[in-house]
Amino acid sequence: MDKCAIEFIARRWWRRAEVWVIAMLLIAGGAVLGWQSAYWAMVSTQAHQVAEIRAAYDAAIAERDKRLDDLTSKTENAATKASKAATTATQAADKADEALSRTQSEAWP
Repeated sequence: MDKCAIEFIARRWWRRAEVWVIAMLLIAGGAVLGWQSAYWAMVSTQAHQVAEIRAAYDAAIAERDKRLDDLTSKTENAATKASKAATTATQAADKADEALSRTQSEAWP
């Protein structure tokens, strides 16, 4: 009788241990699944943010390139105008020198 009671108690405790082991496995599996889903959500959010940053960077680079093109165009126009002004100044200096030479030659026969 004692053996039967001991076996009954042992089976009862073993079932309790099995239940606790199964419960712990379920809790651990749920924790791992929750961690994985949170990690996936974080990676997805981060990838979205990186895409937004890249789009903003590309827009800023396009704006910078546009401004550099405008600046280059304005610089080329200014250089062209300065070259024309230098040519005109050179021609004016030549004419002034010519006029001065004529004046000096007329004044000093």
